[in-house]
Amino acid sequence: MRSLDTNILLRALLGDDPVQSPIAERLLAEPALVGLTVMLETFWVLTARARMPATRAAAMLDMLMAVPALTFADAGAVRWALERAAAGADFADMLHLATSAGADSFATFDRGIAGHENNSPVPVETLG
Repeated sequence: MRSLDTNILLRALLGDDPVQSPIAERLLAEPALVGLTVMLETFWVLTARARMPATRAAAMLDMLMAVPALTFADAGAVRWALERAAAGADFADMLHLATSAGADSFATFDRGIAGHENNSPVPVETLG
């Protein structure tokens, strides 16, 4: 099984390259692993570089997670973070929370995180 890079996901999702996009689409039909950091970077590129609204980027990644051949590292954490990103939270912050299970708390100076922590695996401790 291959592990896929961000650029593979982006070419398949955006269909913006006549040579690479069809190759990327074929790769998504084969068994492959998508890492946690690849999902994070893909979301960032879609929102920051492609200037896509976060709700649309979250929906695209959610659709990607439904591709049968793909296996996602920490899929539950990614889905949890995507749900909150679709509701307006920062995807990276929510992924930080979702992958902090087992800690006593998640310490931050960012007061915005606490407003989106519903059902977080770890309580948010806002400092300062």
